Amino acid sequence: MEDMKETLLGLFTEIAILEHLVRVREERYATGDLTTGQFGVLNYFVLNHPYPDSIAGIAWCFQEEEDYTRSKIQLLADRGFVSVTPVSGSNDQAMVMITDAGREMHSNVVANIGPDIEMAVAEIPQPDLETTLRTLRNIRLTLDNLPDR
Repeated sequence: MEDMKETLLGLFTEIAILEHLVRVREERYATGDLTTGQFGVLNYFVLNHPYPDSIAGIAWCFQEEEDYTRSKIQLLADRGFVSVTPVSGSNDQAMVMITDAGREMHSNVVANIGPDIEMAVAEIPQPDLETTLRTLRNIRLTLDNLPDR
């Protein structure tokens, strides 16, 4: 049991360190002071959600307060990276969609950070990377679907 606790602590510590290191690099390559949280919204639309979503839906996905998500969305909209369309009859809800400028920004950040990421994993065999991806995705899906969410 103690070995499992150490393994889990090590796993989640490494995930946290990797997230930090990638976030620092990502923000270095983003232009216009785009934060990792703002990039995450662009990434959400490019990779996971190709159609409009509500601010509430985006907040739920990121497990954030709606006001925090709304402020990120507003900053992205001010830069033209997302469009925000009010929902008829609702002052506190709106539908959000990535724009072509947002897709271009996302693409630029990914292209700029790509060589660093490729270099970081160059010595790891592809089957090991694929297993790691599947494992991390399964952990994320479990966390996404916990009853307290």
